[in-house]
Amino acid sequence: MGLKNLSNKRFELKKYSAVSLSHKLIDKNIFPIINIDKSFENVLNYQIKSLKPDKLLIREPIYDNEIKILNKIENSFKSLEIVKIPLQSLINHKEFIESYGFPETFSKFRKIVEKNNLILNPIDTKKNFIDFKVRSNLNKEYERIVDIEKFSIKDFINYLKKHVKSYKETRDQIHGQNISSQLSVPLSLGILSPRRIVKLINEYEKNVLSNQSTYWLKFELLWREYFKLLGFYHGSRIFNPKGISQNENVIQHPEVYDWSKLEFKDDLVFSINEQLVKTGYITNRARQIFASYFINNLKLSWLSGARYFKSYLMDYDTETNYGNWMYIAGVGTDPRGGRVFNLEKQKNVYDPNMEYRKKWQI
Repeated sequence: MGLKNLSNKRFELKKYSAVSLSHKLIDKNIFPIINIDKSFENVLNYQIKSLKPDKLLIREPIYDNEIKILNKIENSFKSLEIVKIPLQSLINHKEFIESYGFPETFSKFRKIVEKNNLILNPIDTKKNFIDFKVRSNLNKEYERIVDIEKFSIKDFINYLKKHVKSYKETRDQIHGQNISSQLSVPLSLGILSPRRIVKLINEYEKNVLSNQSTYWLKFELLWREYFKLLGFYHGSRIFNPKGISQNENVIQHPEVYDWSKLEFKDDLVFSINEQLVKTGYITNRARQIFASYFINNLKLSWLSGARYFKSYLMDYDTETNYGNWMYIAGVGTDPRGGRVFNLEKQKNVYDPNMEYRKKWQI
């Protein structure tokens, strides 16, 4: 599948999740913006002028560019009521910060969430969607949104039944069949609630099996949530060359904007890049290896690496992407500083027979 097709597919899915699938504030005669464009500001302007709505429901803006766009919309459409709604996440970010502050490490965050049972219950999507009668074609879009969510849930339940028991052993691999839950795509597109996933895992643990693997799957969801909280708390600082670090001595490598000039001379990193560019997906371990090479071997800015991933990843998610790159670069919350991966060790552990490298170097 070509890069253009990958990109189109990603945004085709995103247009069906442009409105949150999980909140209670969808009122009668309000329908989702289902068109998507390169410029979100242009999409909003076009839809508001065309549909002349009384109210706009939108995710609570976090970053400076989002706030700037929303301010423009507010100034351009004075009579439009804008309701800002937090994204559905595992916890209530605002209440968490008010009660506990921002935990400087993931470990502290995890212990607070688990000790105080802070994970929220999922909200039924279908009950909270209206039957869009204002425009007949929207009925089909509504059905498709619900169908995509159903498919994602069904797919995950199948994973629980067949493969979750070995998740802890396979989660760190770079290739192979059924080595991960494959939740990153529906989560990044907003078509599956992380709360619902946790609930399904809890039910599975109660009725079928509870082991280290089922716990580690929830553990990974908590890591994702920690990065979401980090973005909520620090805002646009996550796009700063120094990240959220207070260290004035952070080494700032040069940025790169022309991807064609990048050279990946190591055979493992070359293979990882080939898979990323050709498929739009690489495993978490592969992302860490690539990021370490990009920062520590090529001596390039971690921000450039984060933008590089943004260009190609099918499951791109702002907070997770920038949070992980900061983590490897040592400008995030990791108390041990940056991470440098020994490439020869990674090859010996994760691709000893060169199966992965042979596959992607053809």
